[in-house]
Amino acid sequence: MPNEQKTKININWYPGHMTKARRALEEKLKQIDIVAEVLDARAPLYTKNPDFDDLFAPKGRLYLLNKEDMADPAVTKAWVRYFEGQGIAALPFSAATGNPRQLQAKLEAFGQPFLERAAERGMNKTLRLLVCGIPNVGKSAILNRMIGEKRLKEGNKPGVTRGLSWVRLTPYLELMDSPGMLWPKIQDEKAGAAIALLGSVRQEILDEEQMAFYLVDMLREAQPGLLMQRYKLEELAEDAWDVLGQICRKRGFLVRGGAYDYERGAKTLLEEFRNGKLGRFSLQAPPQE
Repeated sequence: MPNEQKTKININWYPGHMTKARRALEEKLKQIDIVAEVLDARAPLYTKNPDFDDLFAPKGRLYLLNKEDMADPAVTKAWVRYFEGQGIAALPFSAATGNPRQLQAKLEAFGQPFLERAAERGMNKTLRLLVCGIPNVGKSAILNRMIGEKRLKEGNKPGVTRGLSWVRLTPYLELMDSPGMLWPKIQDEKAGAAIALLGSVRQEILDEEQMAFYLVDMLREAQPGLLMQRYKLEELAEDAWDVLGQICRKRGFLVRGGAYDYERGAKTLLEEFRNGKLGRFSLQAPPQE
């Protein structure tokens, strides 16, 4: 794609089941004690739903930084410090490799003050915790890991979970699974690109060359060494499409006349990104305080 053809990404995907899910959650709020919002550890703020701040304002809140096994560990530690500085607990976890008992213990410890207040009022309370987030951040996968079996439907695409469902983990801890919910109008261009790259919207509505441009831009800003190492580049060009051209040249992706095959280069970059061949990476670093 020539440089002059670059256009801003426009994510306009808010299916009806998300509206229904929000209404259902509003009706269930009285039953919920704590809200655990699942964020993608590779881009925590980009994958944070801003609508949840108002919706869950009266509730205890914490963040689960899922897929931490795919993120740069040093950057994830910086995110934990950042959120703690904001007064919000952040727990890194991997639904694929994490220790579910350790996560359970941390959730119970977070909820202990609530249980103690209930006990002071003579109530033998069961802690009820909502697990929420945008699509495809791994909510159901975390719950299945904690349960020890694939009781809840999960998949590496958005829109798998459509309804609310309670899971009793212990006599004193219940967890609610919920559908992934985006916010109706995504105005932050980088946030839109990030959630698209991380699979939180239907991939069929996306342009691969455009997504490759955003991926190069984000990695060049956050972790340029990954691109240089993977594609054996001595330096990165200033323009993202020129970087894509560098990748095409290194891989021999050419069309008739010797021009770069940007389409093939974009497809290869995105596939290697999604298959983990770029290594552990983070698309977003914490804001500098």
